[in-house]
Amino acid sequence: MSEKEKNANEPDAGGAGNNALRREVPRRDLLKGLGIVASMAAAGLSPRFVWGADVTPEAKEALKKKYPQLYQWTLIDTQGTREFPGWRPGEPEIWCYTEKMSYTEGDLVDLRVNTTEKTFAVKIARESHEPEAVLEKNGVRGMRQSTVDDAAIKGCNWKPSLSVNTKGWKPGVYVVHLTAQDETGKTAAGEHFFVLQSRQPGSTSKICLVLSTCTYTAYNDWGGANHYRSIREGMSTDVLEPRLSTQRPWGRGFVVVPKEAPDVLESTTPGPVWHPEYPEVLWPLANHYSRHYVEGYATYAHRFIKWAEKNGYQLEVATQHDLHQHPEIFKNYKCLLFVGHDEYWSWEMRDTVDSFVNAGGSAARFGGNFWCQVRLEDGGKTQVCYKDISKDPVAKTDQKARTAVGWDAPIVNRPAAQTFGLHAMGYSRYGATTPRSSGGFTVYRPWHWIFDKTDLYYGDDFGIAPVNIFGFEVDGLDYVVEEGVPHPTGTDHPPDNVQILAMALAVGGEPDRWNGKVLLNAPMHQSVHPGDDDAADAAHGRKKIVFEPGAETVGRMGCGMMVYFERERGRVFNAGSSTWVRGLEMDDYYTQQITKNVLDRFLA
Repeated sequence: MSEKEKNANEPDAGGAGNNALRREVPRRDLLKGLGIVASMAAAGLSPRFVWGADVTPEAKEALKKKYPQLYQWTLIDTQGTREFPGWRPGEPEIWCYTEKMSYTEGDLVDLRVNTTEKTFAVKIARESHEPEAVLEKNGVRGMRQSTVDDAAIKGCNWKPSLSVNTKGWKPGVYVVHLTAQDETGKTAAGEHFFVLQSRQPGSTSKICLVLSTCTYTAYNDWGGANHYRSIREGMSTDVLEPRLSTQRPWGRGFVVVPKEAPDVLESTTPGPVWHPEYPEVLWPLANHYSRHYVEGYATYAHRFIKWAEKNGYQLEVATQHDLHQHPEIFKNYKCLLFVGHDEYWSWEMRDTVDSFVNAGGSAARFGGNFWCQVRLEDGGKTQVCYKDISKDPVAKTDQKARTAVGWDAPIVNRPAAQTFGLHAMGYSRYGATTPRSSGGFTVYRPWHWIFDKTDLYYGDDFGIAPVNIFGFEVDGLDYVVEEGVPHPTGTDHPPDNVQILAMALAVGGEPDRWNGKVLLNAPMHQSVHPGDDDAADAAHGRKKIVFEPGAETVGRMGCGMMVYFERERGRVFNAGSSTWVRGLEMDDYYTQQITKNVLDRFLA
């Protein structure tokens, strides 16, 4: 291996690396992934589903009937791949999880480790602009631990392998790096993270970054299941698993990714005669990473922490699970901060944020896709989400408002826009969703303090490609334009004084211009959830306008937005985009200045 190749395969010390532009996919890895798709195309194309190695021909017809709704997401996973003990025969393995996601300074943290090797090494470092190592230990006794086949649902129930004393450690995120080497010299690596909080919350910083741990859990496919798909009878399916355990490792790439791993968005803008390819799906399949690695801690929060602490913003950190279980710890902060992709929330989490703002706190959200309700059970160790009213037993009880579907479903009756001013709108610059749009925002209220020191004018675009601060999954509102300035119509039930500061075009899903011959990762037909979207439109008075013939091939259309509003004694800024952090990491002047304006104002 050349020195260049060796360096390319070394993971960044804490997560995603220093520059989003450097995340070009190695050609050999992309071609390997594309080869899987090409072999399918040569066979005539897209089977509606893919068979795992253990599925007999006799069982196919029965399985077709049993799993009728299979989407294109799984078509390239021909073996029903799942990360699980023994998933790569002959290779060393090591994984780890902790019982809780957050601890208090001075607590003992039990690392529950499963490895094929007799000993392993552990290194723990606090996340900052440069990792701060706090513990290194070699020769720790390793052991294989029994793991139930449905660990994704019931948890691993592994025994502690090492207890770590956190006395004297600073508040923050701590990444656990584990390595184990077999007799031939092959090395396995595993990672985990936990949050450490001060015994006096707010004593070292008045900003608390809240990690999107419910969204991480929803996408975590370690063990073969998440809230999107599951391995069923040896087959890779798009049948979601409604109950997920937190007592398992994160999928590979959720905590640390190598520098060459593709980002959720490509930096380039496609030319004519083009079709989407999704490097972030092909690369992990070719390199034994979770297909959902881009939804983990490393993609958004890790990068924001590095930027914030490098720029003088000391952060304390909590999790969404803390919002749910320990709302009292947030009373001493001035600003709650949310970053990246935070799609899933519980009722109690929203209560905590709403109460914090109403009492005079500020909430800054540099994230997107505020969409779905989950429930936490078993003391927070089980997350529940059905996304289908007809399948959630709670829908038939007096607790039906807690039905685990989208917030705007009438049965829930708690519009998403009431908390952060926006709701999940769709996609931008992801696959075939507005693929040649600017990738940034257009300014509509340049006089707002949000734009101080930016020199941005009405109609200016900022954060555009290749930076792409507006992209992947984004949030918006129904709006009208009066004298050139957008205003909410109110049909989404946002707070009355929401101001739309900037906007960018988005759509509900990918149109298929290739007649099923190209695998789409977010096709339009997957963006509708049973008993949810259409009913919500009707309940909130959003009329489906009949356009000229052909408009139906585009689907739901609108704009994602940046907004600001005040409620009771507090205030909220919402950037409405999952990929805002790209602008910070890539030193985009406008994105950085706006972020500083928000944080400085909310700390004043």
